[in-house]
Amino acid sequence: MPMKKNAIEKLLKEPEIAVIAVTAPDGAPHAVPTWYEYRGGEVVFHTAASAFKYKCLSHDPRVTMVVDTRKAPYKAVVLKGSVTLTEANDDARLKRMAVHYLGKKNGERYANSMGGSPVVIVRFKPSRIISWDYGQERP
Repeated sequence: MPMKKNAIEKLLKEPEIAVIAVTAPDGAPHAVPTWYEYRGGEVVFHTAASAFKYKCLSHDPRVTMVVDTRKAPYKAVVLKGSVTLTEANDDARLKRMAVHYLGKKNGERYANSMGGSPVVIVRFKPSRIISWDYGQERP
């Protein structure tokens, strides 16, 4: 059964690892687990300019992102859209995301070890959202 908008928003704000699917320059699919932020209807994540994910998105900005609970009762949200890419040094975002996913102590340690390097900020507002909540299914 599809999820209601507020349930989708709630799931997307949880520290679930997203799987980002992109198209490689040779047309092959490429999927990678990724930390992300969801605020105001926008998805934001970052990648290194040397990463294959960046090469793929530079070639074809279309992206599909899947977020799921990975335990029963299963819920999932699939977001589709096209990204914009901006190179930046965004230590505040890195720290905020690391704390969100790893907790305060480990997140700050991780952010401090990774900070100071420019990254590519990837943003998109989904043009299509598909969802389901198997906990809402009727037998």
